[in-house]
Amino acid sequence: MPKSEPPPFFVILFFAAVTMAISVMLPRECVAQNYTSSLSGQSGGDPNRPPSAQNPRSVPQHPPVTAAEKSSTEAPSGDEKILFDHVNESRVLAGLAALRWDANLAAAARKHCALLVQHEALSHQFPGEEDLKERARQAGAAFSALAENVALAATPDEIHYEWMHSPPHRANILDPELTTIGIAEMPGNKGLYAVQDFSRAVENLTLQQQEEKMRALIVAAGVRNADSPGPAQWSDARKACQVTNGNVGRSSTFVKFDSSDLNQLPARLKSLLASGKYSSAAVGACDPGGSSDGFTHYRIAVLLY
Repeated sequence: MPKSEPPPFFVILFFAAVTMAISVMLPRECVAQNYTSSLSGQSGGDPNRPPSAQNPRSVPQHPPVTAAEKSSTEAPSGDEKILFDHVNESRVLAGLAALRWDANLAAAARKHCALLVQHEALSHQFPGEEDLKERARQAGAAFSALAENVALAATPDEIHYEWMHSPPHRANILDPELTTIGIAEMPGNKGLYAVQDFSRAVENLTLQQQEEKMRALIVAAGVRNADSPGPAQWSDARKACQVTNGNVGRSSTFVKFDSSDLNQLPARLKSLLASGKYSSAAVGACDPGGSSDGFTHYRIAVLLY
């Protein structure tokens, strides 16, 4: 929340990062733009200094962004770019990776920001509005963690300064687990309303790509790939992925799991591979279907022989 004596013209709210420990499902659509901030500082110095202490070039004079531009651009502009640059400058100064711009998160943020202006109030969810996860999902984002900051102030510099001097908002901005951001800023009768939507983005992988990533990890663990040259075990693994209970085929054992991160093996599978009891493995991926929690994840079955 805001520091003990905030400027009279500033209000902020935050939504702490929400994470899904294991399960994350493949989205229908994910367009995470690989746009990176140029990191142009507020004044060439500390971006966390009060705007009043910055020199005149601390407030770039960007032309206003029209509604048409906001709905079509793949990169931030105007006040949204100022906020994006400030966020990434603060992260880089803290030794963190810069966030990538996500056009889908920006679309979700703009939809919510329009309601802030309409209600002339700050909230993370108005009556009748979808929650943050559903807004992001409907916009096409794919994620395993989400966070949100909202604010009302006179300028983008004031907004970022107060966010960085409010522990929960600062924690969202400097969360090392978050990888992407979408930002919206719109003028209202009381000042500028701003929304930052953060996520830990999930790759949009085909079933074949999911299987290939798992096979590579399994081979690296010292167990042979059983899916080649014949397709029988591969077919059994995909069938095992799709059934609710029970094994398929003639494997000795199997592991089925949901995950948002296919860059590492789950602990149980890693333990089985290291046991020395199995010489080969078959991998099958399947569509996990709708996820009630709103997060994105993959479903994988591994048959061990």
